[in-house]
Amino acid sequence: MSLSNRRLAGVIAVLPALVALSACGGHTRNCEVSDDPYLVARSDAPLNVPDGMTQPDRSAALVIPNAPAGKAGNGCLADPPSYFRSSGTVARSPEEVVASWAQAWAARESDAVIALYSSSFVAPTDTSGAAAWLEQRREQVATGPVPDSMIEGLSVEPDGSDRRIATFVQKFGTNSLRKQLVLVREAGSWRIVEEKVTSVK
Repeated sequence: MSLSNRRLAGVIAVLPALVALSACGGHTRNCEVSDDPYLVARSDAPLNVPDGMTQPDRSAALVIPNAPAGKAGNGCLADPPSYFRSSGTVARSPEEVVASWAQAWAARESDAVIALYSSSFVAPTDTSGAAAWLEQRREQVATGPVPDSMIEGLSVEPDGSDRRIATFVQKFGTNSLRKQLVLVREAGSWRIVEEKVTSVK
């Protein structure tokens, strides 16, 4: 077979793949024919909790989003949504917990901020207990100065298998606070167990 014939045969062999790619729009998924399970997923009805029992904590529930606008209304979610920081989502690493904490504070979401603290949180001062300190923090988030949503210079160091120390700078306008958060793993989630300001600029 001559060189030109071999080239022609190679082109013909590649053509079906090119046609298949063009038919599905390259990386664009055709949700009309997709059998992905999420396309038929539905939210369950809320739990009926018996009298005398506490409601489950749904602050970390993962919300299944609707199809983004402009997707022709076919219920297609071609790209997975970001869970990094939006209300009601799961923070899966210490870095994400710190980012979620800062962004929830900037959005004045006091419940979301408090939900990221451990039940064994230790107040940074001896003058008030953890419950009183956390209530002050809730009030501060709701009515106090609003920090930048993004923190700077985040560093997370291990301090044992289930403990991490995060240091970063949090800005409130022209003021900068260098902070340290100690996080512990509780039932698969990271929670803040200690917090302190190490310097003010």
